[in-house]
Amino acid sequence: MLDLQESTRRDDTYITLNKVIDEMQNINAFPALVWTWVWDVVKSKIDYYDITCQEPWCIDPKLTEKDIFNLLWEDADQIGFSLEYGTEQLDESIFDWMLDRNILIEAE
Repeated sequence: MLDLQESTRRDDTYITLNKVIDEMQNINAFPALVWTWVWDVVKSKIDYYDITCQEPWCIDPKLTEKDIFNLLWEDADQIGFSLEYGTEQLDESIFDWMLDRNILIEAE
């Protein structure tokens, strides 16, 4: 039996997940889960490398977050990001893409 706090957390998670699923059904990109996952990873890397900007990598300061999303949109079909081989492989693919597109540049 769950205590009140855990039961509340479970119920809140249920409600939130259903809202997320409803929102994901409105994403005009397929598959929505992969797009959501990829963009979340990209944003995390933007935040991390923007904040640290230590060797070896920084986000190119000339690029905005929207610029990076536009590059992702242009390249996504060609790259074929997938969760098929696991999140670690996807993370490596995203990192490689960010290097190839000069989103991540060497720290000075």
